[in-house]
Amino acid sequence: MEVGRMDIDLIFSELFTGEGSGLIVIAFAIAFFIAVFIAVSAGWFRIILSIASFAYPSARVRAMGNPLVTAEGADTLSDAGDLLELFERAERFGHIIEYREGMAPDDTERLIRSYHYTLLGNLAVSVPDAIHSLILGYIQVYLAEEVAALLRGISGGLPRDLIEKRAVPIGAFSESEIRKAAHSGSVEEAVQRLERSGVFPGIRDIWKKTGEQEGYAVFESALLSESYLSLMMTARGIEESQYEPAVLMAGRMIDCQNLRILIRGRLYGADAAAIEPFLIPRGGFEITGDILRDLTRSADLPELSSLISETMYGPYIEPFIEGVKDNPDPGAIEQSLSQCLLDIGRMVSSQYHLGSGPIFRYLVALGIECENLRAAAAGILYQVPAESIRGQMVVQVSGR
Repeated sequence: MEVGRMDIDLIFSELFTGEGSGLIVIAFAIAFFIAVFIAVSAGWFRIILSIASFAYPSARVRAMGNPLVTAEGADTLSDAGDLLELFERAERFGHIIEYREGMAPDDTERLIRSYHYTLLGNLAVSVPDAIHSLILGYIQVYLAEEVAALLRGISGGLPRDLIEKRAVPIGAFSESEIRKAAHSGSVEEAVQRLERSGVFPGIRDIWKKTGEQEGYAVFESALLSESYLSLMMTARGIEESQYEPAVLMAGRMIDCQNLRILIRGRLYGADAAAIEPFLIPRGGFEITGDILRDLTRSADLPELSSLISETMYGPYIEPFIEGVKDNPDPGAIEQSLSQCLLDIGRMVSSQYHLGSGPIFRYLVALGIECENLRAAAAGILYQVPAESIRGQMVVQVSGR
């Protein structure tokens, strides 16, 4: 055998002898490092694919933006002289809403909701598969609100045609399903129809557990709570690369919803036993477990405010505590919580800018844009001064 060359047959024969044990170890070591390299490369490859899949959808929502939560957008809307001018101004910012001059107030409000839901549906079919189910879960929250409003009308004895007219189709809650539910003889009959059609799976069980036992108000709250819990379960089940922003956004939404309920309860003098059935019991980000229990048992708003002073929500609520003592209206605090959600959306967008962050920010800000539009429309209808209309709008604060 020549020097510097090794017979291949000799190598393989020695691999299975005591003399070749060292070569076996080396072979296994090389195989191990190759496997590790492949695994690491596959992990990085998945990350690169995930970033690539979000590149266009994120760029698209950034390009569309949410101009009606900017100071310029809010100023422009609040200065409109009538509804026709309002929607013309909204169109300049990219929001093309088919308003017809002379529409009734209810029809105008319904038009804005319908526009919002259309944009949500369009977004749901354009996002990557990784968060498609989460967008559908977000839409389900609005669907629950529409279902609750329809059932509330039945419970309150409103004319069935009016109930049908006020409802807006969203997701599986189509015009046909709205018609069937709205013309039911009772809430229970409507619930059965919604269960059978698959519009709101599990609604009949919720009715049996709450509606039949504790009345409609608790039942409606349970419906909304179920939609938020479902959103959080969906967030926890999506792929790992998008898990953190999804859970953060869903948890913060639940926190703010619970804070709204707690604040209303405290302002209207309700005790812990009266407030608790209306809360979302799980899924919060900061307002959960012992903190949620302590807030529920707090004696008044100052105590509630002190309990959340170390959370993100403290600075948004504390400035309004003194004001509501003389005027027990939760409007200013709830507006500030919407401001908080808008800020959270921006933080999520910045922190997770290579993934789903910009899309989640757009979702939240879009809802607030439509709230601003409704506030402006209502202000114009009731001849509220422009500065007062502007004060009812939620706007992104620079520097936050």
